[in-house]
Amino acid sequence: MRAATLRKVGQAITAISAVTIAYATLQPSVNTELGNDSVLHFLLFLPLGFGGALWMAQLAPPLQKRARLGILLLVLFFGAATELAQIPMDDRTGSFSDFIADAAGGGLGLLAGGLLASRAQRTTR
Repeated sequence: MRAATLRKVGQAITAISAVTIAYATLQPSVNTELGNDSVLHFLLFLPLGFGGALWMAQLAPPLQKRARLGILLLVLFFGAATELAQIPMDDRTGSFSDFIADAAGGGLGLLAGGLLASRAQRTTR
């Protein structure tokens, strides 16, 4: 896939993921029948990191690496913000373990997306 196409796909994945995370983590009550809370947090943040990395597919490889650090910091900030926003909610609690799951999911997504973006950059040269 071309880097320009990956960039557009990454933008869409990132936007959809951010809205989904905000909606899912800031709802007053959660359906716990969906599975383990940490696994759900991991799965919510996985596409955020993946899409963010794809978004940088058109950058030169050294710039992609720097951009990934920025994306990782944004993923961590977003994870912390959603956990902190849950603290005053009646039916929700912010937790450090959920933040760790958010970071792990976003980090793994970032790694996978970064590999795909780097490969696309190499094939377009």
